[in-house]
Amino acid sequence: MRRIPLVFVVLLAATLAASQAPAPPPQQPTFRGGTNLVQVDAVVTDPDRRPIVDLTAADFAVLDDGKPVAIDRVRFLGADVYTGDTTLAPIHSHDDEEREASRDDVHVYAIVLDDYHVPRMGELRVIDSLLAFVEQLPATDLVALYYPLDSVTDVAFSRDRAPVLKGIKAFYGRQGDYTPKHPVEEEHLRHPQQIESIRRQIVVSALQGLAIHLGGIKQGRKTIVWVTEAFSEPIDDLRDLYEAANRSNAAIYPLDPRGLSTDRSVDRPPTAADVMAGVLPAREFMRALATETGGRTIFGNDVRVALKQVIQDSSAYYLIAYESPHPDDGKFHRVTVRVKRPRATVFARTGYWSLKQGTNSVTAMAPVAAVPHAVQTAVDQLADSLRPDADEPPEGRRRVIMPPEVVTPNVTLLAVPTVSLARGQAVGEPQRRHEFRRTDTIVVRTVTSADSVSARLLDRRGQALTDLPVSQGRDPEVRLPLGGLGLGDYVIEMSARSGDELAQQFVAFRVVR
Repeated sequence: MRRIPLVFVVLLAATLAASQAPAPPPQQPTFRGGTNLVQVDAVVTDPDRRPIVDLTAADFAVLDDGKPVAIDRVRFLGADVYTGDTTLAPIHSHDDEEREASRDDVHVYAIVLDDYHVPRMGELRVIDSLLAFVEQLPATDLVALYYPLDSVTDVAFSRDRAPVLKGIKAFYGRQGDYTPKHPVEEEHLRHPQQIESIRRQIVVSALQGLAIHLGGIKQGRKTIVWVTEAFSEPIDDLRDLYEAANRSNAAIYPLDPRGLSTDRSVDRPPTAADVMAGVLPAREFMRALATETGGRTIFGNDVRVALKQVIQDSSAYYLIAYESPHPDDGKFHRVTVRVKRPRATVFARTGYWSLKQGTNSVTAMAPVAAVPHAVQTAVDQLADSLRPDADEPPEGRRRVIMPPEVVTPNVTLLAVPTVSLARGQAVGEPQRRHEFRRTDTIVVRTVTSADSVSARLLDRRGQALTDLPVSQGRDPEVRLPLGGLGLGDYVIEMSARSGDELAQQFVAFRVVR
């Protein structure tokens, strides 16, 4: 089936914007969602620790519990140069956050400041290094700062470094200090013998929730830097945390402010009693957490160098997917990733927990399906339309003039469709922003010689929401009142058919109050 390129002209009330449909890109590998799909991040470097970027699936071998498995997909991610508009718009909503995070050329970092498990003055050993880490992140990458009681719904990943830097400078440890800082901590004082246990549960739950949230906004590798001295008591309730991080491809880097220590109580190996009880001492747990999630422990005294390695790990890696041979058994399975390239070093997480039959965590933790390229392009164009001009103050009204209409010469069966977005019947002056209120009605008009025209409304990830009725007259038309839509980003898919030939165009828009 031959695709016919189309051009859409977008109008709303007194404004007009036009854009040319891009040529279809090379087919990218897609990752099938499913309860048995295992995804493993692999960082591959040469003897000089430089990333190797030209490997294919044939260069990898994966063992699951020591037995070879067939690789479903291998995709190289993370090292792309950012290709979006270099004039970066602030992120005001979770739709903005998800749209920008989903790009392969954008990396996502979360810094968790565990003030419950860092003593007062202990934070002074790492504050400068953390500030330097944030300042050296590429301007296009996203970062957020969390404390244990922060909700993922209240903190958004952003390119604005100022709030993160301010939060790091204000960090101070509260280990052993039970003075309430948040209203919820007033309740902790009612259970003085259980405060440490409560704090431990809060931190583990916060890391788990953060990992799940990261899995919902980006498919590839995400990084969590967890600043903590860990817990003074052994930990035995960590399966949910491991599982959430692994299924979300979130690599955890525990950073212990104490650095290297000769104190055997700090770095003791597990005892026989620990093994029998199935628990781990603090640093042994931190090592296990880093290893099992594809991160690294940061225990050394040169924290700045270690944090540079964190950025390097995120900048070039492979995402390997395969079907688990152990469906629904609820057990931990060891994973080994090997590369056939001589003298190459592979760094990857070492295992995963498969889902247990009958659990209800499948939906929440299933891998995120890849966004179709044409839909992602439309959403990126929406993002570009909302960015400020380079010479416009950030606080000013953000506008961008779209490129002029270009009619593609090789359109044969179908004339150039016109997509008009208007309030009711009124169509007027050119519109420069693809942003509409819920009181608006989008009118999609096409002029075509095609046999039939159809339309669908998609969410910003390309999932179909509903078919849109098309009046099949001389000039087929779609009317979409926005009053029934929630706030956020949407995509209209227009399809025109003549015989076995199909032409499609995607246009994204935002609904605001």
